[in-house]
Amino acid sequence: MVPASLRPPFVDPALYAPAGESVFDSGRLQFHALLAKGRPEIALRPARPGDSEALQNYVRALSPESRYNRFLGVVNELPASELARALAANGRDTLTLLLTSTSDERDEIVGEARVALSCAERAGEFSLSIADGWRRRGLGSALHEAIERKAAADGIERLFGDVLRINDAMIAFALGRGFRLAAGFEPRLARIEKRLEAAPDLPCRKWAEIAGAELGAA
Repeated sequence: MVPASLRPPFVDPALYAPAGESVFDSGRLQFHALLAKGRPEIALRPARPGDSEALQNYVRALSPESRYNRFLGVVNELPASELARALAANGRDTLTLLLTSTSDERDEIVGEARVALSCAERAGEFSLSIADGWRRRGLGSALHEAIERKAAADGIERLFGDVLRINDAMIAFALGRGFRLAAGFEPRLARIEKRLEAAPDLPCRKWAEIAGAELGAA
C-alpha cells in the first residue's frame, strides 16, 4: 500500500480537533506483549521533523518487492515532496506513525503507517509497511490495531486502503482482520474496507449534528 494514495482532496479540516491538538496520543505507545527477555523495546510514536533521514533509510532498506507493494510501483526512496509531506502530517486529519526498536539507546524504524481521516465522511484511509527482517512477529497486527483503535475513538466508522491485487500477503492479512475486498480505483488495485465500531456520541457525529443545527437556524 502507498502513502501517495492518501490523496489530499480526501482530507478535510478536522473540526473536532482543537488547533494544535492531536487526535492521536503523541506519547510512545508501548507494545508490551511483543517484548521478550534480551530483545529490544518496541514502541509506536508519531513521526517528527527530525525523522527525515531515518525514515528515508528505512524505505531504502526495504526489499525491491516490499517497496513495489508499498508504493504501488518501482521506487528506490521517497521523493523529497512525499518525505516532507509525511513529516508534516498534523496529527489531526493526517498522521505518520513509526514503529521503532530501541537498542543501546538508539532508535531504529522497523515499521511505518500513514493515516488520513475525514470527519465529514467518517472514513479513514491507511497504508503501512513492516521492515523485511521484522515480519511475522506480530508488529503488523499491533500497528493496525493501534490505527483502528484511534480511528474509532475519533468517530471514524469506515477504514479502507488500496493494495495491489498481486499482493497476496497484504490481502490475506486484511481478510484475517475482518476487511472485505472491493474494486480499487485502478484495475490493478483492490480496495480493502472495514466497518469500525465507533460509538454514536463520538466527535464526528457530534460535529455533524452541530453543523446541521447551525444550518437549520440560519
